[in-house]
Amino acid sequence: MKKEVTSISPRPRAHTFRLALILLLAAIISLTALIAPRALERVESVATAIPPPPTPSAADRFKTLPPGATLPSEAECASRVRRSAWEPRPVNSAANHRVPTTRQIAGLVPWNEEMSLNPKADSLRKQITGNFTGTTDEILQWVACKWGIDEDIVRAEAVVESHWYQSQLGDPTNDQSLCPPGSGYPGAWDGSKCYQSYGILQIKYIYNKSAWPMSRVDTAFSAEYMYGLIRVCYDGWATYLHQRLPLPGYPSYRAGDIWGCVGRWFSGNWYDQPALQYISKVKTALANKAWRQPVF
Repeated sequence: MKKEVTSISPRPRAHTFRLALILLLAAIISLTALIAPRALERVESVATAIPPPPTPSAADRFKTLPPGATLPSEAECASRVRRSAWEPRPVNSAANHRVPTTRQIAGLVPWNEEMSLNPKADSLRKQITGNFTGTTDEILQWVACKWGIDEDIVRAEAVVESHWYQSQLGDPTNDQSLCPPGSGYPGAWDGSKCYQSYGILQIKYIYNKSAWPMSRVDTAFSAEYMYGLIRVCYDGWATYLHQRLPLPGYPSYRAGDIWGCVGRWFSGNWYDQPALQYISKVKTALANKAWRQPVF
């Protein structure tokens, strides 16, 4: 409540200056408290970003390879990544330069029948290392190359999932049994809620427990793991999808349907309504090339 001024007392200049300084500091603190962390991150990115590099030639782009194709090695992909100083998300720097330990990678559970996948899928899981550092776009290029998926689809899906923020939190819940372990990190159980999904491509803990905490703290691992699962689907090894009927007019599950697999990442099903809505969002981000816009 505003206090009514009923009298004015003369103050020495020092006291007047001190009061003015206190009021100024209070105003700054109040303003800072009103600005969400995401807004601060976006201000930072706009202020520090270098314009994106020119669009590469068709020969230099990473394209979608057919099901069953021999995939490039991660070393080859690292050498083919087009390096640049462009970093629209400098806030990702720590996560972009963190890689999993050998023990963490060894702890990944097999991709097999227990995950409703063809056991052949585990050959892809065994290729996951998270062993790459660079800018956010360089990481997405590396992932696109390694899994043989069009680089702009990878970029567009990352726009929809997190706007390219590895710190993105998603899927809040009040059920502690669905929460990742531990405390003190952003999104952890706070006594009333937690967040279930983390990272640039929003890996949900409850379905990917052995990927924790790398899915939260390592950008390259997070993107590589998620798109490894996309590749499993694309190669026709997500066998449970044969029992998930699509909406009328859409094809049944089969190898080689990249958009069906993009939708499956969101809904877990094959061309159901949530999947179609998600696919539409990713296609819009792809058409607009949101990452190349002046304010991204």
